[in-house]
Amino acid sequence: MTAQHQIDHNSGESVKGGSASGIHVVGEQAKVKRQATAEVGISDFGLQGVNYVLGGGFPTNSVYLLTGDPGTFYATFAQQALNNVLKQKTKVVYYISEASSEDILQDMNTFKWDISSSIEDGSWVFTRAVPPQLEAIVNDTPADPREQRIDLPAKSLLPLRQDFLAKLNEGRWSAISLSYLMKSYSIDEITDLIMFWVNAAHRLGGVHFILVPKGVHDAGEINYIKLLVDGVLSFKFAQGFEQAEGEIDIEKLRRVIPKIKIIRHAVQDNGLVIETSARVG
Repeated sequence: MTAQHQIDHNSGESVKGGSASGIHVVGEQAKVKRQATAEVGISDFGLQGVNYVLGGGFPTNSVYLLTGDPGTFYATFAQQALNNVLKQKTKVVYYISEASSEDILQDMNTFKWDISSSIEDGSWVFTRAVPPQLEAIVNDTPADPREQRIDLPAKSLLPLRQDFLAKLNEGRWSAISLSYLMKSYSIDEITDLIMFWVNAAHRLGGVHFILVPKGVHDAGEINYIKLLVDGVLSFKFAQGFEQAEGEIDIEKLRRVIPKIKIIRHAVQDNGLVIETSARVG
């Protein structure tokens, strides 16, 4: 197979042609170039203690589903990881729909994570995916120059797949809040999007977080999504002694065998801090 062949992720067939950008559309299907798979590495996401408790870290070239009840800091985990790799000169794209970039920035400012200079130089990009149901609300809101925008058609997430590939070819890690899109599109469109996300990550690299709250969507649909992604981290409340605490249940982790399945963490003013010692009593 030559470098000019590409994968149709929905049909599994290869087609000739393509472009250097990594995006190709034939029959309205986005294509991922068939090329040498990027080497899988290990990352601690800049979270001290992850290396110790996992016996290495999390595999790169992977898509992770982060889920939890509201207030369990599952989105904070992604924001902290992306902020940390940003300091290592890795670019970031953060996809939003119902939330605004200002909402995310306020959450991050809680932990003193200032990414204003990275937004200015383009290292961190907010991209707002707007389905038709949100269009009127977004149009009535003053435009935020910190946000790029993708207007999505009623029954297709193809523009989002195309944008993800373009950002992936820039070497960006990503996060996407998927909840509103799950309410706006069929489960077939959503699972096609995730399969495309995973296939592209395996080919082109990076770490990509999918954020979905617990208890909002059909359990069967969530379980199917869990089958598709490379890792599933479920965030829970934990009884703390003197500070806010939580647990991360590693429900699934491809390519490595973790030393433990539950990671305990404390919530401090600089973010999540992983516990590296066992509790007594």
